Amino acid sequence: MALAQQPNTSNRRMPKKAPIARFLETWLGAPLHALEFILQWVLVKPTRWFWRHLDSLSYKLEGTRLRKVLAHTIFPFTLILSFFIGYRLVENGITSLTLLGFVLLPIIFGLYCAPLERLMPYSRKWLEGGNDTAVDIIMYFSGAFWSGISGLIVSALFIIGIVEMLEPYGHNLWPDDWNLIIQVTLFILIKDFFRYWFHRALHEIPALWRIHAAHHSVERLYWLNGIRAHPLEIVSQAIFYAIPLALVQPSAEVALVAVILQLSIGIFQHSNIDLELGWWEYIFSIGDNHRYHHYPDKGIGDSNYGGEFIVWDILFGTFHNPRDERPHDNIGIGTAPDYPMTVAGLYLAPFLPNQKTVFRAEDDVNELPATAPKLQPAE
Repeated sequence: MALAQQPNTSNRRMPKKAPIARFLETWLGAPLHALEFILQWVLVKPTRWFWRHLDSLSYKLEGTRLRKVLAHTIFPFTLILSFFIGYRLVENGITSLTLLGFVLLPIIFGLYCAPLERLMPYSRKWLEGGNDTAVDIIMYFSGAFWSGISGLIVSALFIIGIVEMLEPYGHNLWPDDWNLIIQVTLFILIKDFFRYWFHRALHEIPALWRIHAAHHSVERLYWLNGIRAHPLEIVSQAIFYAIPLALVQPSAEVALVAVILQLSIGIFQHSNIDLELGWWEYIFSIGDNHRYHHYPDKGIGDSNYGGEFIVWDILFGTFHNPRDERPHDNIGIGTAPDYPMTVAGLYLAPFLPNQKTVFRAEDDVNELPATAPKLQPAE
């Protein structure tokens, strides 16, 4: 069985139907285009060439007992290992070694998940996606920058003062004497409660969906692209979290271990690894339940909003994961096949006033039968 025909390695540009946006993307985004091109040739192509050598081994692994064992154990093993690493990094307080380990973790996770995706792919169509990896690398580092800007914006809105005023109450409320595992789980559960409602609003409020569409522009799921988000989403999320989380004041050690676990869960949320998760998918927002979340069919895609845990979806009626089927690998923004895939295009897209006509293939929509599922356009 051969791999499918390799996709075009260039990232889709802003459509010609939006000439002003296309002009801005071309000229103002020139440095970003150059960076995408450099990353493609210096990093993406060499690493992809290297991982392709595992493809023949992946076919031999199919149907074996070893693969079945790995499919059942990879996620719980990673979760336990991540907690252990987090605990060791903070057991002597926050040190320079802690910060170094935190910086290196994304690289370690990548070296761990990338070969597993080639050896045990959920979809072979998702193994390669043109030059989308270069875009995701840029979005990862730009996300860190915009997270820093978020702090300045929160400060300018006087939210920092409110947080400092509430901080003593938060310390009084937080159970510092509880077991570390329980504290970390509680912190993630509380944060994920707010994440659930914020994420749900991003889907159900058209003005917010315009911003969140950048994340759903991905046409395949793999370990890195869970971090793809528009700067406006990053900043608004920080503002939304600021005051509620002021009342949740765990130690820095608890917060750091929680972030490490969130990273490990997040990687399996988007990974292209074919795992047999069983009851884990009724606790965490990973695997098939998040693949359904990226469906172009709005009736299915507007579900499974949890960031790390899926329990809030179960409680509030937005959980979707039928037992008698598995999700297909056709994902994206429904009737927006021309949504841009460059960094500059993703940044500009929410500001176009006529997205439904610019990114939507009207001819294809008109040909759909009346019984076709309702697709989710860029609003």
